[in-house]
Amino acid sequence: MDIEEEIRSLQLDSAEDNGVVNPEAAQPEVENSNKMEEDSKEEVHPHSVKPEVVEQKGKEKINVDPEEEHDEMELDKKRHLNVVFIGHVDAGKSTTGGQILFLSGQVDDRTIQKYEKEAKEKSRESWYMAYIMDTNEEERVKGKTVEVGRAHFETESSRFTILDAPGHKSYVPNMISGASQADVGVLVISARKGEFETGYERGGQTREHVQLAKTLGVSKLLVVVNKMDDPTVNWAKERYDEIGSKMVPFLKTSGYNVKKDVQFLPISGLVGTNIKNRVDKTVCSWWDGPCLFEALDAIEIPLRDPKGPFRMPIIDKFKDMGTVVMGKVESGSVREGDSLFVMPNKVPVKVVAIFIDEDKVKRAGPGENLRVRLSGIEEEDILSGFVLASVANPIPAVTDFFAQLQILELLDNAILTAGYKAVLHIHSIVEECEIIELISQMDPKTKKPMKKHIRFVKNGAVVVCKIQVCIIIVSIICLIEGCVLLNILNLHFTGHNFFVK
Repeated sequence: MDIEEEIRSLQLDSAEDNGVVNPEAAQPEVENSNKMEEDSKEEVHPHSVKPEVVEQKGKEKINVDPEEEHDEMELDKKRHLNVVFIGHVDAGKSTTGGQILFLSGQVDDRTIQKYEKEAKEKSRESWYMAYIMDTNEEERVKGKTVEVGRAHFETESSRFTILDAPGHKSYVPNMISGASQADVGVLVISARKGEFETGYERGGQTREHVQLAKTLGVSKLLVVVNKMDDPTVNWAKERYDEIGSKMVPFLKTSGYNVKKDVQFLPISGLVGTNIKNRVDKTVCSWWDGPCLFEALDAIEIPLRDPKGPFRMPIIDKFKDMGTVVMGKVESGSVREGDSLFVMPNKVPVKVVAIFIDEDKVKRAGPGENLRVRLSGIEEEDILSGFVLASVANPIPAVTDFFAQLQILELLDNAILTAGYKAVLHIHSIVEECEIIELISQMDPKTKKPMKKHIRFVKNGAVVVCKIQVCIIIVSIICLIEGCVLLNILNLHFTGHNFFVK
């Protein structure tokens, strides 16, 4: 008996060495695999939604269930805000933006040393932080931002996109493009003696940028008094209070609720004081408020509707394995595979891929800056100002519309009347237009239309008029807070006062 058991054990050992599996031991695995096959057969029902099949050349098919895909919009709990930096030229907007990126870890020390060396070679030692935002060689040589710079950083509770707007008056259209995408404005004011006065006086960009920002829907404003470390200031409370006393009345006349929507704070963009961490008491003993990061995190903006009709004005387009468009989602949500219209031509397209910053995602909601790869349209068939819209609720296309204008400035005491031609800015659209009819003038006290018929209006008037454009544009209803007419004058649309005839 002992000999038989020994022979049986030797046979089993040799069978295992040759790769033969005991049939009794293997039986449970066969049953489990059969059960899995039966379960998978039961899941595939002729009336049920089949999972998407992705086939790659040289690889086996991979089943991807749309409901189980990684939904980045839901998983990422951090809110996203677009922050535009505005203000007079040389106030320190690019330097402050570059310092924010450095302090938040987006730029390493080696890059900073490279920029310091480059700035020193150009005899512009204090410009090195601005080089982070001003990547164009022309901008670095002149020390002036031309295009709207774009960068990203994060805090513990929020994701931010910095929009660095040009401060020079020659590039106001570019500033409008940046401000139209923003949720929050950071007005940078130089505390250096003489620089604040230059920006604030008539013709300075501090005033114009505030008015443009309010008109374009930037309802929350952080006023940062920069260059507080300058020898002419030396963190003096008197200078800080002097700037605040002049800015508060102007902000009120521009339509801002100073108590609810505006916050002042002192900083030094060059050395990074009071940006990420609160300023030390040994440097500034009188400041007890938050630093810039804390103030940005604390800003509350109106909730967006992710279930609304999809609207994304296109600000740029290029080719990259297909047609790719860029823009900010103003309303609704988009998902990979969605069918949309490119308005105003109503071209049907399909969403192939969605990118937030450099990350590919399956879905994105309102407020996000996206790059969307499309199929069904060529790059040359898209212009800046076109709008990606939902098929179920496409945005209307019009050639004329009624609008309420607030006239801020007419040069040489000119008058505004029917036949006046100007340039219209709405989100990323820049088109020539003509005022073809003045409907009524608004009473400044009652905010209601006056009964008398008007033939012309002057500076300071608020008027309802009919505007005609040379080509079909998409309607601005429910799309953006406001827009701007520019020629040799300043004309601003106010609020949501648009309707299509």
